Amino acid sequence: MKKLFLLCSLITVAFFTQAQNVAINNDGSSATASALLDVKSTTKGFMMPRMTSAQRAAVQNPALGLLVFDTDTKTIWVYDGNTWKNLYTSGGLALPYTQSINLATPGFLVNNNGTGAGIEATSSNEFGMALSAKTTGAFGWGLFGYSNRPGAKTINAFTDSGTVFHGENNYVSNTNTLMNLLNRGLAKTLSVQLSNTSSTSPNMQVAGNNLAEQLMIYQTNTANTKDAVLVNNSGSGAGVHAISTKGAGIKGESSANGYDGVHGVHSGGVGVRGEAISGTGVIGYSTSGTGLAASSISGTGIYANSISGLALNVNGNIKIAGGNTTPGEGKVLTSDANGNATWQTLPPPPAAVPKIAFRAAGMADPTGVDNMIPSSPPGEYAIRKKVDFASIGYDIGGVYTLYNGSNENTASKFSVPLNGLYHFDAQFEFMFAITFDFREIEISIMVQRGTETFEMARGGAYVNSVDNTVASVSTDLTLLAGDKVYVAARQYNLSSLPSPFVSSVYSNFFSGHLVFPF
Repeated sequence: MKKLFLLCSLITVAFFTQAQNVAINNDGSSATASALLDVKSTTKGFMMPRMTSAQRAAVQNPALGLLVFDTDTKTIWVYDGNTWKNLYTSGGLALPYTQSINLATPGFLVNNNGTGAGIEATSSNEFGMALSAKTTGAFGWGLFGYSNRPGAKTINAFTDSGTVFHGENNYVSNTNTLMNLLNRGLAKTLSVQLSNTSSTSPNMQVAGNNLAEQLMIYQTNTANTKDAVLVNNSGSGAGVHAISTKGAGIKGESSANGYDGVHGVHSGGVGVRGEAISGTGVIGYSTSGTGLAASSISGTGIYANSISGLALNVNGNIKIAGGNTTPGEGKVLTSDANGNATWQTLPPPPAAVPKIAFRAAGMADPTGVDNMIPSSPPGEYAIRKKVDFASIGYDIGGVYTLYNGSNENTASKFSVPLNGLYHFDAQFEFMFAITFDFREIEISIMVQRGTETFEMARGGAYVNSVDNTVASVSTDLTLLAGDKVYVAARQYNLSSLPSPFVSSVYSNFFSGHLVFPF
């Protein structure tokens, strides 16, 4: 027996000495070329040296890479040249785990071909994080997701009562975009939907405390003919409702000729409506096009309302056309009883009123026979003597005949040039009586029409023996062309004596003018 054991030992030593690699198996296959020892079995395992933790620690001068199985921890340990390491915890299977690498390939890769998660992280702490991804290098990505199949989602997040996605920038000097989406495909870049029909919250809110715009939308494709912003509201509210506490509610600008700064279309209501507490509800500005354009099929294109201010303030030219306004050259804008304005042709202007006026003053021969007024008692046949005036202040239209001493029948008369309404004023002053007392004096406006003469207006006064007495008359008359108008006087005294006038041009006059013709 001793001889047989010695022989096997010699053969084994010789075999390990001469062989490049060794294969231990039951099928006679050769060892893998890269392995010095290749052990293969489908029914048995490999047993390495087994010892307690105390025995492992007592190993003298352990070599780098020495492997043993610790029966106390029931794990495999390896010596790294300085200390023993538990491969179970050193391999990342024990938490907490920290490791640093510098690779161009993934440091940790999990491939799950099933429907479960490749990696799942959970946290039950009130303020805990299930998963944290960070990057501190320039242009780095804290989290990268990728999908390339139809209907696949790179990131899919759910919540029952919390926030699905929350992002913050805590660095005040950061100039980078907090969220950036780049879409090179044909579908929408972002879709936001609030499907709860009972919710009264906004579907999307953009708020800021900055000094710039809260929302900027660019369309850089010059061949695009679609709207940069389209709002479709199936309810009864406004498609766009803009409110500004100080500035413009909506401001539209167009730098291209022929295009509208703001264009609102509504099939049955208001095309554009703007409200402002203290500023401007709607302001439109265009360099060369239309600052604000509104169109409505059956409603109101633009509705402006102001309780105490200006409902509409236009600085510049204005044009009103279309509908039933029927604009035309020379027309004026007028309205019906309901305020509906249309362009209407002005009626022809009335003919200019002819300039007809005169004034005669002073007495012709005030103390002679011509202007001595006889005494005549009142009655049907009272004597009224025509008064002759000495001078003409003005005679516009050549309508008054002045007394010249020999034209008694035609003198001191106004000849009516055309039918119309005329106004007359007349006054004279009787010299005070010395030898008798006046009882009364009268002044009359007389109209001579053909062969008949009529007294048309009368004024009078009572006279005593102490003072001069003035009588005057003023009236409006409708006259016909060819009528003659003159002033007549009557006086009555108990002595039946004639009476003279005072010669002053200030107290004795006869004037008249045309009010309007007809």
